[in-house]
This record gives sequence, structure tokens and C-alpha cells, in this order.
Amino acid sequence: MDIRTNYDHRKVAASTEFDRVHAEMRASCPVAHTDAYDGFWVMTRYADVVAATRDTTTFSSLPTVTIPSVGAPRPFIPVESDPPEHQKYRSLLNSIFRPMRIEGFESRIREQVVLLIEKIKTKHQIDLAADLMFPLTSRIITWFLGIPEEDVPQFSAWSLGLITVSSPEEGLRLQMEIRDYYIRLIEARKTEPGDDLATHLLGSTIDGRAVTEDEVLDLYLTLTGAGGETTAAMGNHIFWLLAQHPELRRRLASDRSLIPTAIEEFVRYVSPVYGFARNATRDVEVVGTEIKKGDRVFLSWLSANHDPEQFPDAETLVLDRAPNPHLGFGAGPHRCPGSPLARLTLRVLLEEVLDRIPDYQLVDPEAVTIAEGVTRVLRSLPAIIPSSA
Repeated sequence: MDIRTNYDHRKVAASTEFDRVHAEMRASCPVAHTDAYDGFWVMTRYADVVAATRDTTTFSSLPTVTIPSVGAPRPFIPVESDPPEHQKYRSLLNSIFRPMRIEGFESRIREQVVLLIEKIKTKHQIDLAADLMFPLTSRIITWFLGIPEEDVPQFSAWSLGLITVSSPEEGLRLQMEIRDYYIRLIEARKTEPGDDLATHLLGSTIDGRAVTEDEVLDLYLTLTGAGGETTAAMGNHIFWLLAQHPELRRRLASDRSLIPTAIEEFVRYVSPVYGFARNATRDVEVVGTEIKKGDRVFLSWLSANHDPEQFPDAETLVLDRAPNPHLGFGAGPHRCPGSPLARLTLRVLLEEVLDRIPDYQLVDPEAVTIAEGVTRVLRSLPAIIPSSA
């Protein structure tokens, strides 16, 4: 592959060659242009990516942060918005996902993890993705969205669909289907308020005016794609990595104090959301490369998180790496508001897996593949639970 003309971020992120490709790009063309998807620039070095995420005046999140477009009829807020409007929408989510509030969900999350693990322990062969991770993260985010338990499987299918769409047409069809469901849910909250995001948003204001129903709908659509499946993608990768590195599994099992730093390292190494696009609002020069106004620029968090200039031994999983200023949750004003929930979910998950099914074995780790999409999703992880577990 000629990385200067044919770089395809979706294919590279799903391949086993991502580290080699990005290493070559960082060394020879850190700001490269590709003809894929009608042409765009890609930044691969940590320092350049971080600088671009912070310069929202030059690198805008409008009209979209995905290449190619996922066919959204309206922007995904707050992801596809710029300051100062971004902060207004972000503040609506911050009150829901603030760390102190999230901590109060630990016992409920643990109960759900234990329920799912005890269920799969009754089987000899299971799928850690389909039987544990996807049901877990979908159930958790639907608590916040106010979606009843009987609709969780449908929500999970929609969520996975949004992050793996293959064309704008497919994305638009899926989003219209999801919107119809949320329109009914939001309408019901007007007369039957609950302890959920829709009720909170319908009672909130922006610039002295009430939040509109369209804005509530847009925020719900954003969280459908980014609220649960990204954490599921991370959890599945952790299962995969621990199966391939038994020494890391043994170390975590013997020293649980490593789990918080290990999660940060897993997120750095995997970068489940491997990058987002920005759109140049003016002519700008980056590392001697001229980017023109209107050009699209892909910020590769996956490459930046493996930049040896920032992370010594970047291709090695260092469970106690510190400091670890990774970009796995994004950077700048768009840093993921749900990261406290993701961290808590992954910590509880690891604790309970190490306690209850520490000796799980993947049927064929070499056969596991990453699906192409907005995130690095592992759709399936066939595994065996030893009878002694």
C-alpha cells in the first residue's frame, strides 16, 4: 500500500499492520494526504494531533467528524459542534456523567456483571462479546437513557450498527429507524418523567431557552453510537489481549492494585475509537505541509497513542505505565464525557472476571478479527469456560 495516496484509516485500524503502517508514516510523512474517500489529510504524531484537537478555531468538528460520512441528517451533538456552542451542549451531559454521580452506580454495575458472568458459567462454550460485553454495556447506558429492559437487545443492535455502518445510505436508514423510537420515548417523558436523560434535558435550558426536542433527540442518537459500544469494544479487546498475554493476566490476578493503571494502558494500546476528522477553516501549515481551507483532516489517535516520542516502548503493554496521557478518550474540549463511566465499568468487569472466570480460554485467538467502522469492534469472541471456574 502506498501510504501517501491509498491510506484508508478504516482498513488500517482493522488490520494487524496498523503499528507498522503508522510507524512508517510518523517517520516519513507525519502529515500525509490520501486519495481515499475523495481525499483527506491524516496526522499521525502525538504532538500534532493534540495541538489540532485544541485548536478548534482552525480545525472544526463541523460538518462531520467521520470519514466517510455516516449519513446523519443532523450533526451528532456535542461531538459535531464547536465552541462556544459545544460547551453548552456538553454541560447538559456533564451533569449526568459527572464522576461523583457515576461512582454511585458501582454496586448496580457490579450486580449486572455478576449476573451475566454467573449465567455464562453454566455453559462450556460461550461468546464473551455476545454473551457478556455487549449485553453489559448496553444495559448500563440504557439506565441513563431510560430504555426499558425488554428493548435492550434492539438498542444493542442499533448501537453496534451505528459504529459499523458501511455507507451513508445505510447510516441514514438506521438513524431514521432509531429516531422513530426516540421520538416516542421523548414524547412519553413529557407526561411520565423519570430518572433519565430525556427528563433531565426536557427540564434544562440553553442560553435562557428550553432545550428543544430535536436537541434531545440529537443527544440520544449520539449516545446510542458512543455510549455503550465503545466501552464494549474496549472490554472485548482486553479479553483478547489477556488471552494472548497470560503473564499479564497472572500479574493482574495477583495484584489488583494495578487494574486502574492497566485500564489506562489498555485504552492507550487499543484506542477503540481510533480517531476523528476535523475540517480546516483556514489555510494552515503543519510540519511543513500546507493544508488548505476546506480540507478534511483525520486525527489518528491510534497512531498518536503509539508514538514512541510520547510513550517509551509504545508497542509494549506496560500495566503500570505512568504518566499515561493517552488519547483513547479523545483530547481537547471534545474529550469523552462518558470516560468516568467507561473506567468504572471496565474496572468492575476486570475484578469480577478475574474472580469468577479467571481461566477463560479463547477458542482461537488468531481467528479474532476487528470489524471496519468508526471503532475497532470485535464482534465475536468464542471462548471456553473450564468446568472448574
